[in-house]
Amino acid sequence: MKRRSAKAKVGPGGYETRDRLLDTAERLFGTHGYDGIGMRALAENAKVNLGAATYHYGSKKALYIEAFMRRFRPNNAEQLSLLRHAQRQARPPSVDAIVDCMIEPVYSMGLMHPNFSALLARNLIAPPMFMHAALHREVDLTMQEYVAALRRCLPGIPRQLIRTRVMFAMGSLLMFSANVGRLSRMSRPAPLEQVFKELAGFISAGLQAEPTDPGAVGK
Repeated sequence: MKRRSAKAKVGPGGYETRDRLLDTAERLFGTHGYDGIGMRALAENAKVNLGAATYHYGSKKALYIEAFMRRFRPNNAEQLSLLRHAQRQARPPSVDAIVDCMIEPVYSMGLMHPNFSALLARNLIAPPMFMHAALHREVDLTMQEYVAALRRCLPGIPRQLIRTRVMFAMGSLLMFSANVGRLSRMSRPAPLEQVFKELAGFISAGLQAEPTDPGAVGK
């Protein structure tokens, strides 16, 4: 028997109620964390009754997972789609092209959904215990494909070092995503295209740098 997802439930308030709950959960979980906000407060902020919230998601844990995965999973899928397209266009694609595929979905998501950025930061830095397995499943495939693609165009850099540098790159993206809201509040904000180029150049240069101690990192 197939397990029904939260999205399969249609009842009081339908899609509008679910969307309000997800948007509210994204904002409040991002601000307060999983333990910092209760289901009743989430329902009140979403302006729905607690019964409707429970009907659609059943529990705070289920609501938290859905609020996170609705943007995180499509973002990972877009990263892989862009990378695979780039690999069909050039064999292998350049490091710069690979970096663009890596950061464009995260960059765009941070600009379009700044409330999600705080939730993303929380889950990548200190996720609730129940999120660990799900995060590994979602991230591992993306990480593996990017490391493999970079190995093909950076044959002189050990695989483990490339993997470490991809983690550094993800950290840079995380910091950008967590602070994207500040861009619009700067007294003289840089054009968004310029910010993207700076971020891409920073990550690309780090990936291609000569190892500080080649003998210390195995192939």
